[in-house]
Amino acid sequence: MPGNDGIAVDGFTGALMAVESFDGVVTVLHGPGGCRNYHTFLSSHCYPRKEPDNYRKYSQRYFFWNARMPCTYMDENDYINGAEEKVEEILQAVKDVDGGVAVFIKSPGAALIGDNINDVIARMGYSGSATAIEESLISQPFSASYDRTVASILEWRRPKKRAAKKGTVNILGLPITTRSWADSLAELRKLLELCGIEVAASPGAGCSLEALDASVASEANVMVCPEYGTRTAELYEREYGIPCIVSEAGAPVGFDATEAWIVNIASRLGKDPSAALSYVASQRARAFGIIDKLIYNQRTKCCRFAVSADSSILLPLAKWLYGYLCMMPVYLKVSPGEDVACAKALSVFLEETGLGGTLTKGLAESEPYFVFADGHLAETMRLTGVCKAGVDLSAPDLSNVDFIPKPVMGALGAMYILDEIFGSL
Repeated sequence: MPGNDGIAVDGFTGALMAVESFDGVVTVLHGPGGCRNYHTFLSSHCYPRKEPDNYRKYSQRYFFWNARMPCTYMDENDYINGAEEKVEEILQAVKDVDGGVAVFIKSPGAALIGDNINDVIARMGYSGSATAIEESLISQPFSASYDRTVASILEWRRPKKRAAKKGTVNILGLPITTRSWADSLAELRKLLELCGIEVAASPGAGCSLEALDASVASEANVMVCPEYGTRTAELYEREYGIPCIVSEAGAPVGFDATEAWIVNIASRLGKDPSAALSYVASQRARAFGIIDKLIYNQRTKCCRFAVSADSSILLPLAKWLYGYLCMMPVYLKVSPGEDVACAKALSVFLEETGLGGTLTKGLAESEPYFVFADGHLAETMRLTGVCKAGVDLSAPDLSNVDFIPKPVMGALGAMYILDEIFGSL
């Protein structure tokens, strides 16, 4: 896809956010303090977990009054002589303060000096409750790194094989950087429960280690965004024989893709999707009633829009805006680490609609009315006058505060997107 607008988040951040997605796990950053600041803020924004006594509890060395991502604060001497002593100290500090599981992530610079953190962990007798992702993932796309890290944690845990429990699934491929990811998870869980399907775990999205261990007894995995879950799904299938159900329509974004996601899962598991489809239909009818009474309900026709997002989100969103609201795509940019099937389906859609040759300009030159992207890019484009309105799909986002659910996925996600569109015309 043309255009180089926006800066993609790297794989180092992907690894950190993946570890932060697990409940009861402490992400330990092995590197200089400068690598900590932004990431602690981003993590706290995506997955708030602050408690009233945090300031006092985390006032000691390596934490420095912040519960998230204690850091070894490497200096020039550590880069020359190694920093295993600091690894030992911070590991003991984490155990004393939190008592939970610790997962070490190395900064790009720290990865070069050769500290073997897993050897330190074993020497201290913590191999069952601490591990290190020794691989440096900064050169990987954010989504691929996120997926690899979730898979690495599952591989480290090595839950024992269990008999499959019929009618249970795990939700894969929903990162905590998705806007209102917890609300999206609740919406998807509701849709599956209406089909008589129980969600056992959601690795990568607020999953506890106990739930991760129990997840190997699920009948199947269901994919949301393949970019964030394919490697994890392959591990489940290879080690535990659990198949993964992936929708050809992409992630459940918009009414059409949500219905396709439901039908695909229900048919594979032999479940009745009618109750879930009725729920989506009720939201679709409600949306129609609201749009129909608006005096400007035709203003979306030929309204120009741009999308910068993961391929599994961009595909259903672009198709839905074009087919449902008659909006015109003028700029589509797939984030690094695209899903091959979704990217191919997007190309087919553009060729079939005669739009393949129209997307040749950059974001600013395409003059969109709407920009659908991460919150930072969407707001920047609005403030600089590139577009009239930005619609937030994911982090980083430093401006929005939501007191009501505003998910991106499912029927409620469709309502959020419609609310943003018609509230900005």
